[in-house]
Amino acid sequence: MELFEEVEVEAHVYPTEDTEKVKRAMLNLVPELEFEAFEREEYTVLIGKTTSRKALQRLYELFRGQAILDTARSFLEDGYFGEEIILRVNKQAAYAGSVNFNEESPLGPITIIIRTRDPQGLMRWLAPRTRDGVPVE
Repeated sequence: MELFEEVEVEAHVYPTEDTEKVKRAMLNLVPELEFEAFEREEYTVLIGKTTSRKALQRLYELFRGQAILDTARSFLEDGYFGEEIILRVNKQAAYAGSVNFNEESPLGPITIIIRTRDPQGLMRWLAPRTRDGVPVE
């Protein structure tokens, strides 16, 4: 069984921001996104979607490389709604190639929506529970 069906990444792009830099921030978290943009009055909504099996590999690596598995697991569990898991991360940190769950920013967060029929299995793979920093699942 596949871990997920689709990953959607969304961010608002304000007039003071460079759309290409916001795309880069999104791609630093989830590669192989296909983008659409929707103009609103005060900003552009940038949405990237992918069904690539490699879509979550970068988050997998970042969670381990930054040693934030427990924090990531907590945010995954908090964002779990039926067959969707929603994460919000800091846009500037994503542009720098890291994950920061502090979404407080005047420019807004990057929202990652993972659609899955097996949310528990996905969470076990992406951010397993740990003991003394070592995965136990």
